[in-house]
Amino acid sequence: MATKPISSDSIAQRVSEQGISCTSMVITLFGDTVAAHGGWIWLGSVIHAMEPLGFNERLVRTAVFRLVQQGWLQVNKVGRRSYYCLTDSAKSEHEKANRRIYAANHARWDGTWTLVLPLNVAEELKEPLRKSLLWQGYNTLLPGLLAHPSSDRRSLNETLQELNLASDVLVFSATNDEASSQLLVKKLVQERWRLEELGALYRDFLAFYRPYLGLSISSPEATQLAFLLRTVMVHDYRRILLRDPDFPEKMLPSGWAGLEAQQLLQRLYRQWQAPSIDFIQNQLSNAQGPLPAAGEQFYQRLGGL
Repeated sequence: MATKPISSDSIAQRVSEQGISCTSMVITLFGDTVAAHGGWIWLGSVIHAMEPLGFNERLVRTAVFRLVQQGWLQVNKVGRRSYYCLTDSAKSEHEKANRRIYAANHARWDGTWTLVLPLNVAEELKEPLRKSLLWQGYNTLLPGLLAHPSSDRRSLNETLQELNLASDVLVFSATNDEASSQLLVKKLVQERWRLEELGALYRDFLAFYRPYLGLSISSPEATQLAFLLRTVMVHDYRRILLRDPDFPEKMLPSGWAGLEAQQLLQRLYRQWQAPSIDFIQNQLSNAQGPLPAAGEQFYQRLGGL
């Protein structure tokens, strides 16, 4: 298997080529790392974590300020230092996303679709609702009607409760048993969810990360490089999942790259788990000192780490 050199420069180049913003990368840092290690982090540690990825102190400070203004982060000042944590609403969104990012495998599909029809949603809530549903894999099937190939409504129900929209949105379950209808739905899925583009994103993910599988990092910065690779990989995968509703295999083209991408994520996450945790607990800190050990929920990711 071909291998590739590992350096912070090559990882930063990936970030640049993918057009990843500092703001979105900071969100990934909080969702993948900080939330698992006590929840709070010193701003100086955020700057330290982001700098090797090509984001200087000014960019990080600006990104963090914007995230506070947008309600994603909350701040606690202790003396001259500032510490940050996800807000309750941001934690809720991340929990929904994490169910997909760190899923052990694709859930078995029973043929049921969940359909969502917003009827009396206030203007200021339309965009938060749309964003949350997109995160969960919903897409517009017809104008005003969103659909998702699953009967699991847990994340949907949480969103409707959080936005106080339970009585303003109609939710249906539907199945299509006729063979001709199934073919039509499969065609509609490929068009509405742009599966060709989605497949290309997964193939790019595989092409970049597959050479790292089984590759040991032998350098003084080994723990930092493992942390950077893990963080950027999770971010890359999260961006793809934003467009992928986790269709069952029967709805997908043969040789679907998304299945292999999920398996590769699981293997690399485990491969980089120990050295990245070493970096996190020795190089990043909160008001009490070094970030604490990861909580039990962290070790339940991907079916158990």
